[in-house]
Amino acid sequence: MRRIATISSLAALLLVLALPAAAESLKGTVKLGVITKDEDTSDVTAIQETVNIHDGFSVTQVALRGALGGGSTFRLDLEEMNLDSRRGYFNYRLRDRLHLTARYDRRRHLFDADGAVESEREKWMFGARVTPADWLRITGDYSRQTRQGDRLGYGTGFQSWLGDAYDYTFGIGRVEAEARRGARAFAVGFETSSFEDTQLTAADRTGQVFSARANLPCLLWPGKLSHYLRGTLGEQKLDQGGLAYTMSTFQYVGVARPIRPFQLDYRFFGSRVEDDATGLQTDEVRNDFDLTWHHAHGKVFGGYGYFTNDNERSLTSDNVWRVGTVVSDGKVFKGKVSYASSEKTDTEGLTLLKDIEASRLRLSLDVNPGDKMDFGVSYVDHDRTFPVIGVESSGLRYAARGGYRLDGLGAFNLTYSYSDDEYQDLAGSFQADNHAVTGRLDIDRFRDLKLSAGLTYLDIGKDLDIEKSILMFAGEYALQDDYFVEVKYNVYNYDDFILMDRYYTANVVWVNVGYKLSID
Repeated sequence: MRRIATISSLAALLLVLALPAAAESLKGTVKLGVITKDEDTSDVTAIQETVNIHDGFSVTQVALRGALGGGSTFRLDLEEMNLDSRRGYFNYRLRDRLHLTARYDRRRHLFDADGAVESEREKWMFGARVTPADWLRITGDYSRQTRQGDRLGYGTGFQSWLGDAYDYTFGIGRVEAEARRGARAFAVGFETSSFEDTQLTAADRTGQVFSARANLPCLLWPGKLSHYLRGTLGEQKLDQGGLAYTMSTFQYVGVARPIRPFQLDYRFFGSRVEDDATGLQTDEVRNDFDLTWHHAHGKVFGGYGYFTNDNERSLTSDNVWRVGTVVSDGKVFKGKVSYASSEKTDTEGLTLLKDIEASRLRLSLDVNPGDKMDFGVSYVDHDRTFPVIGVESSGLRYAARGGYRLDGLGAFNLTYSYSDDEYQDLAGSFQADNHAVTGRLDIDRFRDLKLSAGLTYLDIGKDLDIEKSILMFAGEYALQDDYFVEVKYNVYNYDDFILMDRYYTANVVWVNVGYKLSID
């Protein structure tokens, strides 16, 4: 993996050097800097936002966009290329014919208070879309994720039966060809996957899936009814032991507009997973109906769904209802009210959670009186009950947001939310409420100087007592037309006042020197 990382870094560097020379026009930013992080903590996992911040010199960003001629354009964005938290994105377009993309991301995860148990993940993604003719489009992509590091067992002194380390590679590749003419479209596709575990070879597995789909306007009712169909057939099997599963799905969506203001949607989904060795199978069937009435100031909608799941041991069924309305003047305000409820019945009484009843009420209002101001409020009330086993959870959430911008001065944005949740079972109850505030102030009043400040604050109370905050201060000063200096300072804090030995404080400073390039 180190060889792959080295080769990729060299390839990225060569790409950075080659693009400016080949480009007809080029704009972008290059930033180099230093990161300093000072921690005082009893648990390095308390705030995940700092886990992938590394001390030292940083090639902070190389962001380029330009044109190569002949209708082709590109975009390249590389961040922290020399650090273990490096990320990258590349996009190339040849107008109407070709689109290429590539992404890379590397992250680490910590699992114990001292940070001694950790793992690293790398993810690569490559994609392409080719349009050799106006009626034909071919798309494909491949992603590869690797994970290496330590595995934490549950319980002090215990080792997981999976071992004490991660070392696996997971890859997925897809290709699809689509033919389109007018409102009609037909496509066939193939997907393959592989999982290779160096630590546990018995978990190695491969899979293949074939798919086909079609979009068709109704020949008997043109302009009033359209159809969408999709089917898949695939297999997933372990490389050792011969264990294999055959999977198949069928999906249908019909959209009817018999009268101008009304729209009726019907969705069907059926799937089967079959154990090839035993012949046992799991069948899932979903039927969904929705009716919408569109009017001059919004819409009114309602729907019903019926789902069943049968795995030859247990049989469950779900009834789902939903209703709501949206009201808007198209410019200043938009309001929405919706209510949904569901009842899941365990016919055989063999599932772990048995019957489930749930409901959710949502209300929201957004107001935009002009380009300089916007605000909104929302409310959510939800309940979930497990009547057979005597468990219930309920909660509500209020939220408000607002933003204001004054030309020549800057902008201010603020959000606040409050939630209150309660959980009840046969052993007792548990309650927790949550206050969350985020705010940001940007000042561009001064020539060549941009200032910013931000706050994130979280307070969890009642049966918990946790506080978390992040303060941000940043400034950017233009030295000349092309050069600038930026400084950012963040303060992270976490306190758990019930577990008195769990706390975290960190001060992080970024100092970057940047250059804005422009070539025509």
